[in-house]
Amino acid sequence: MVNKVTVKDLVCYYGNKCVLNLLNIQIMKNEILNIIGPANSGKTTFLRTLNRMNEYNLLYSYDGKIYLDGKNIFTMKVEQLRRRISMLFAMPTPFPMSIYDNIVYAPKHLKLIKSKAEQNIIVERVLKDVSLWDEVKDRLNWPAMKISGGQQQRLCIARVLAINPEVILFDEPCSGLDPISTAKVEQTMLRLKQKYTIVFVTNNVKQAFRIGDRTAFFFMGELIEINNTKQLFHSPNNKKTADYITGRFG
Repeated sequence: MVNKVTVKDLVCYYGNKCVLNLLNIQIMKNEILNIIGPANSGKTTFLRTLNRMNEYNLLYSYDGKIYLDGKNIFTMKVEQLRRRISMLFAMPTPFPMSIYDNIVYAPKHLKLIKSKAEQNIIVERVLKDVSLWDEVKDRLNWPAMKISGGQQQRLCIARVLAINPEVILFDEPCSGLDPISTAKVEQTMLRLKQKYTIVFVTNNVKQAFRIGDRTAFFFMGELIEINNTKQLFHSPNNKKTADYITGRFG
């Protein structure tokens, strides 16, 4: 597999508190990499560091390097980086506008599309990518807030896809969804890895087992273990990993 993202000796702080300590990890192109671990293990901090969202927090500081296709992300322009590494949050966050306008907003702002015909093509393509086209094609002018929570989350994924990112960060995207909606989001993620690299934070170990190619276990700011998902779940090398995935703590 081709290496997409390389993290070298990453250390992250909030004030004087170290929340990630000497993290070294490689993320492969077109894989789903799960990040699991108990609360306060640095999972979301790691995601937010990958697309530099933490820099809005005045208490945040870091040391180390992260490379995207060999280029240090901390030397890139933030807007350029976030076009390439996009993020989806736990709760659906559609804009207060129509389904159609949610999708074309960012491409229009970034001047990626010009004509109405180009907009229509992108809207149909990304809604099909998330299996939402057949459900909403006759109501694209509806307010996005009127569709179900599961549909809103898939719309938010489609909105991300509209700018053609390379890496998508998912921060517990199914935490507020029912089982049917969760299954649809999981199926969407499995399809998307054919085109994109996915980093997926989840507190649901069964979900991690279902969809991840590899899984990394974080504990108290440290990477304890990373391996092929099935191997890590069936034969973990570290007792802390075993205790977590069997529900003994966390």
